[in-house]
Amino acid sequence: MAYSAESLTLAAKGDTFYLIWAAVLVFFMQCGFAMVEAGTVRAKNTKNILIKNMLDACIGAIIWFLVGFGVAYGGDNVFIGTSTDTYALHISDWRSTYASEGYDWASWFFQFTFAATAATIVSGGVAERCALFAYLVYSVVLTGFVYPVVVHMIWDSAGLISAFNSGSPLLGGVIDFAGSGVVHMTGGIAALAGAAMLGPRIGRFDAEGKPTSMPGHSSVLQILGVFILWLGWYGFNGGSTLSVFALDTAYSRDLARVCVTTTLGAASAALTSIALVHFTSHVWDVSAVGNGVLAGLVSITAGCVVVDPWAAIVIGGLGGLIMQGFSKLLLKLKVDDPLDAFAVHGGCGAWGLIAVGIFCRPEYSYNGLGSHGFIYPGGKPDLLGVQIAALAIIVAWVGTTSTLTFAGLRLLGLLRVPADVEEVGMDVSKHGGDAYDLVTTKPLTA
Repeated sequence: MAYSAESLTLAAKGDTFYLIWAAVLVFFMQCGFAMVEAGTVRAKNTKNILIKNMLDACIGAIIWFLVGFGVAYGGDNVFIGTSTDTYALHISDWRSTYASEGYDWASWFFQFTFAATAATIVSGGVAERCALFAYLVYSVVLTGFVYPVVVHMIWDSAGLISAFNSGSPLLGGVIDFAGSGVVHMTGGIAALAGAAMLGPRIGRFDAEGKPTSMPGHSSVLQILGVFILWLGWYGFNGGSTLSVFALDTAYSRDLARVCVTTTLGAASAALTSIALVHFTSHVWDVSAVGNGVLAGLVSITAGCVVVDPWAAIVIGGLGGLIMQGFSKLLLKLKVDDPLDAFAVHGGCGAWGLIAVGIFCRPEYSYNGLGSHGFIYPGGKPDLLGVQIAALAIIVAWVGTTSTLTFAGLRLLGLLRVPADVEEVGMDVSKHGGDAYDLVTTKPLTA
């Protein structure tokens, strides 16, 4: 069907607004992460975790503009972006020939919010003992190089394992719609590398190696943060359609389905998470619900557009159990991850990729060869192998680069704060005082 120029222009303007709206929701997730992390650490480190969240967004914006977006998108190299237009993004939108209606600017903004999310995940794994300078150095490396390479390989049309690359050597390419692997595994693996290199917080394990309790100071902040993250995830997953006004497409249908599967995945994981914790400890643990919601959201992110609602419930439910399992495993290994960043984002991100290979409906698949989940009959049920191969590539790349970065900082003596600073708390030592004024003032007398 032929459309008028006015219709096409209106659709283009609508898509620009849509992508900016989705990006704003995703950026608001930074507030959710800040609240979850602030509530989960001890009160003496509240300012420290908040300033890390603020600065990785600020530094990330500059680095993503100068380098990261260019590494992620453009050119014909399978590993890294090579288009000079996307480094230090410059668009001649003042020319009469410009016809993008701002969508190119909006794309940068949308992708920046994803990069900021990946960087923020790391702060949870290294909380309460990582030096601020070291954290900011790592944020630069992650936003400028580590994360963008993963983006290019999976989401760019020239990427090595991209489903949008018609010449992908990986059997039609991996399906990771909104980033269970690209964003969350990347952040989770980096958080694990940082936590392992830093070592546990002072007092986290007793003389016999058993974990001791170090509860966060505010369940209120934790759960309000989770609700904000859940809200932002509708921009994260839904916005990944990248368009909703484009004519002769099913993007609006896909957006609506994504919102349903995202909701069901989060709810299901929360229920299995709290059920497991109550079964083993006889406590109705509010943190188990909060982390369960996040586990379900991460688990459904890769396949939210290619699975049925019943499958979303299964994926989320198993994600809640997987998160709890990885949390317990790290404690057994004496790795101190204060926010379960690896369990939630790394473990469930990996599960999200695998789940696509099981539950991807053939009619929804966008793998280049039409591969789909193996539970469905028909040809080309080889998608699971593709998903696992992509998982291995992400683990190898992010694990190696993150470990080298944190190891280098440790070797230089820059990674961890001194023991006396850690004991008294970084708010007093580094940030001018406690986050809360808890001194009771005397009432005025006549």
